[in-house]
Amino acid sequence: MSEKSITLTPSHKSLFWWYLLGIILIPLFGVGIYLIYRFYSSHNAISYRITDQSITAVDSNVEQKMDLANIQDVEISQKWIDRKFGLGLVTLRSDSNSIDLIGMENPQKLADTIMSAAKAERKRLADLKTQKSEPVKQSKPGRDDRIDYLTGLWQQGLISEEDYEKERKHFE
Repeated sequence: MSEKSITLTPSHKSLFWWYLLGIILIPLFGVGIYLIYRFYSSHNAISYRITDQSITAVDSNVEQKMDLANIQDVEISQKWIDRKFGLGLVTLRSDSNSIDLIGMENPQKLADTIMSAAKAERKRLADLKTQKSEPVKQSKPGRDDRIDYLTGLWQQGLISEEDYEKERKHFE
């Protein structure tokens, strides 16, 4: 089974205020151009890879991975300007850590999708566990199978005709 994955990146709309500040500060010895470049390049270094079984957040020097089955809660944080742009911070929480997905478009839809994927992964793992723990039931041979087996033994001379007749009466 091949693993499906998608890669998400933060929306550049989330840098609106930094871009605005950079434009305002351009006349001040080019500081604005540096700010725009700095935030643009650091923003492009962030990505989120979502697979069938895990979510990996990659920054320029840090990588965090969380299995979907371990996600307990998904929270959304939006400032008033984020709501205007349709953006938000999506925080994934497990028992041991959390991952922040910054600048995500349609955060509610993304959060709902992640929670349903987490539930599906937990169900899949539980089903696998029950399949492994169930002993393989071997069915008893049916009446006709046992008569055929008995007949085969008699025809090969492995049992006497008296034993064959005696055992065959048990099946009638």
